Amino acid sequence: MLTALIKYLFIYITCIRLYYVSLPTFNISIIKEWLLAFILSITTCLIDLHSTELCYLFPLLVFWIVTSFLNSSPQQSFITLTISFTISLSLCAIFSFIIVLIITPIFDANTHFPIIALSTGILQLISIKQLLKLKRFKNGISFLFSSAPINLLTLLCLLFITISVHFIRINAVPHLRFAWFISFIPYLLTLAFLIYWWQAQITKAYRRSLELRELESMRTEMAELKIKMQELTDENERLARITHRDNTLISALKNSTVKYLSTDFANPAVALETRNQLIENINALSAGRSSLAEARKEQSARTFETGFSLLNTLLHEMDEKALETNIAFAVHMGISLDDFVPGSVSEDDLVHTIDDLLKNAFKATTTCEKRMVQLQFYKLGKHLVVEVADNGIPFEVKSLVNMGMEKLTTYEDGSGIGLVDIWSTKEKYGATYHLDECVNASPFTKKISLTFDKKNRYSIRTLRKEEILQASRRAYLQVYDYNE
Repeated sequence: MLTALIKYLFIYITCIRLYYVSLPTFNISIIKEWLLAFILSITTCLIDLHSTELCYLFPLLVFWIVTSFLNSSPQQSFITLTISFTISLSLCAIFSFIIVLIITPIFDANTHFPIIALSTGILQLISIKQLLKLKRFKNGISFLFSSAPINLLTLLCLLFITISVHFIRINAVPHLRFAWFISFIPYLLTLAFLIYWWQAQITKAYRRSLELRELESMRTEMAELKIKMQELTDENERLARITHRDNTLISALKNSTVKYLSTDFANPAVALETRNQLIENINALSAGRSSLAEARKEQSARTFETGFSLLNTLLHEMDEKALETNIAFAVHMGISLDDFVPGSVSEDDLVHTIDDLLKNAFKATTTCEKRMVQLQFYKLGKHLVVEVADNGIPFEVKSLVNMGMEKLTTYEDGSGIGLVDIWSTKEKYGATYHLDECVNASPFTKKISLTFDKKNRYSIRTLRKEEILQASRRAYLQVYDYNE
């Protein structure tokens, strides 16, 4: 009874800890975690006396029903609980196997069940603590919720729970211990397959999100291009009307000039009056043409209406700088920022990040013959995306693999602080930082997007995949081949 209680206690405590980290809407103290795990363990032990099949299922079902009242998404709660319990049982099975394997040649494992259960539990707590320190699991297993085949994953986890319970129970029976050792190999293979399938689905879903991000970016750009085309069409019609009017005026002026030059005026006063009228008409026509040319030549910085004064001022200043340095600077507002600021990001952080992104993009285009920078705001799902594209020089591999970790720059006069600040904003809001090196796309060579989705990812789409992976030591960096 003591061994079972200790075993259940640590299984539940690791499950509960992973569960609550993955659902930040809940807040529970360590004391409450242990108290809840102890209650579930006692319940499991009592049910185990009467129904072995329900000893795990019933307490977890009750736990899920209670938490579902506090969570607006019962399905998400069930998925989180199932996967958390699968991980907890897997750790219990693996560590108990290792400990029994070590103790059996030295001691009689049958008389050391409480010590084995306690040692297994301590290793479970240590491993789950280390797991949550990894970048991938910093927010628990919440990154799985965007996966399309999540229901299939849940079924696999339920199946794996059944297998784990079976192995743990065999371990508790002395005369079946040898069979447990033999069958542990297919158990590990099953676990390896589950992890592999899990990672494959995450990669597949994330690639799909990249495609959706690129599609949404193109839609926003197309909408802006349609507006520009309409403006150009209207301008062309206006110029056509001016040209049509000028053709008439010029023809009349030509006839007047020819008539004046071919007329032999008898009265000098009439000749002078006709000459003055002709000069006045010529000056009027010339002035109109000069003002038209000057209006096209003298460009001024645009004013922006984003709904936020700081951002308006920044974009106005950047537009002035673009005019001074001959940069074609485009801003596309595909959404209303009021829906995301300050909910997803504060105005100060957003402005500071956009400032860093645009300054880096402007500097990247210094050596280009035709300099282009584009800023876009659009929505991916329910999340804000800020994207800056330019046709400048690419990042160095060293800068990519150490992004945010060191003050690195591609330019001789650069400080590297801008990239560090951008990364700080990413970490603060758990945003996804994605670099798309559009080597085959025109007119831009790279696009940097920050998606405020609280998934805290870092991904690169490039033709330098192998080079980047060889230089990188970051396990959470996802690098995709541009041709894939």
